[in-house]
Amino acid sequence: MSSYDGDPREEHPRLEPTLKDALMPARPPKKPDGVRVPEPASRNEARGGAAPSLQDALLPKDHHPPAPPQSSADPATAAAPAPTAAGEPLATGEAVAPSNAVQWIVAAAIGLGFLAVFALSWQRALNPVSGEAIAPLADAAPVDPAEPIEAANPGPDPSVPNQVWPFQDPGPMSLAQIQEKRLIVDVHEHIESLEEAPKFLAAMDKLGIQRICLMGSSKFTLTLDESVGFTGYDENNEELIKIIKAYPDRFEAWPTINPEDPEKLPKIQDLVARGATGVKLYTGHGYICRDHSYMFHPIAMDHPDMMSFYAWCEANYVPIVLHVNPFKEKKGFAQEFIAILTQFPDLKVVAPHFILSSVYSARMEELLDTFPNLYSDIGFGDYFMAERIDYISRYPEKFTRLLTKYQDRFFFASDLVMIKGRADDWAVNQMQAYIDILTAEEFTSPAIPGKSLKGLKLPDEIVSKILFRNYWGFRASRPQGTQITRKIDWSRMNQEPVDREPGQAFPPPPK
Repeated sequence: MSSYDGDPREEHPRLEPTLKDALMPARPPKKPDGVRVPEPASRNEARGGAAPSLQDALLPKDHHPPAPPQSSADPATAAAPAPTAAGEPLATGEAVAPSNAVQWIVAAAIGLGFLAVFALSWQRALNPVSGEAIAPLADAAPVDPAEPIEAANPGPDPSVPNQVWPFQDPGPMSLAQIQEKRLIVDVHEHIESLEEAPKFLAAMDKLGIQRICLMGSSKFTLTLDESVGFTGYDENNEELIKIIKAYPDRFEAWPTINPEDPEKLPKIQDLVARGATGVKLYTGHGYICRDHSYMFHPIAMDHPDMMSFYAWCEANYVPIVLHVNPFKEKKGFAQEFIAILTQFPDLKVVAPHFILSSVYSARMEELLDTFPNLYSDIGFGDYFMAERIDYISRYPEKFTRLLTKYQDRFFFASDLVMIKGRADDWAVNQMQAYIDILTAEEFTSPAIPGKSLKGLKLPDEIVSKILFRNYWGFRASRPQGTQITRKIDWSRMNQEPVDREPGQAFPPPPK
């Protein structure tokens, strides 16, 4: 073990306290103050057309209207006798006209059609079981957090071996074999919209990545413009659903919510029912705005309003990516995080970026040693990628030891934000550097120009776990009755616990 490990002095003055707590990528230059970007037009306005008619909406896509009937003036039509119900021709010279019965049938069909449309619209306001009217959401009874829902992607059945696996677990594999079979799972990326998905797909195909878990993102995450704040996340969640519908075998949707949204739990229940497989929370993100407020931490992680949310995710095995910075200058953050993990021991939680403890790694070890269902990933985003990869390269013994000790608890990720204007090779260069730091002895990267870097060159057993095998085991796990048998040793957390009440949040430290 390196002498650098566990030393409280290793809290490097540049690397962690002043990270700005925003593991975000670089963006195109921000527009000057005062320049407003017009809201995009609606889809119909963008197409320059009107909204589809009711008939267009109800008819099947392959519907073609019947050809118009021939005119009764057509001699051939006029001469042909119309059959009777028994198939006999009418008497010569008798007029051919629709019967009253036919008219009644057509009229009845039209009437039934209108009734069906009316019933369908009314049914949306009724309980599908009892038929009783559903009260508005604001007046509805509280949601039972233990009540399961019918999910479009409910996950594996523990009684069926390897159900969640798309194949039998192959065991240790070399990087070349993993990439040839396209098995890598990237658990943490962001995307602006469905239109940007092909850029990720091109990088995935080139690097052997089978699927990416896409995190729900606010407008701030996509723009780094503080003026937009934590907004637009509902719209981005919908984009993620579009993406998994378009590419169901390549992407997963992990939408996000605002912790102060009173509808946060019903929203996530709906999104999971439509195919989402996890949740991304930013509540522990310590980004401080220019007005000296937290961007993502309006309430404590363990606020009472969040308890039913965690309880439902725990009961339904919906994993949560919780971006948390447990650094001592973020007063109360570590205790809030520990409170959640203690109260919900079966909850599957991924605290990304080495739990933001890659410098003071004893803190990360204490958390992983205490909470069996806590995991992390190796990504730092492109904004901090060069700095963090270089840091790992300078202390290979430390990170080899950590990833060996916790080889079952780490996932592959790079935490990129795919927005319009990214170069075609941008994602490839970023992701390749994260692969190289695990597998190469020495490497260079276009994303870190001018440096020769030392990789960890981990054995195939560990590499294959981090790149894909740990993820599938995580997805298949159904924790029940997990016991937290120890208390946090605060001497390893590089801080002392503060005096706080459950659910209490603190403002950022003084300037």
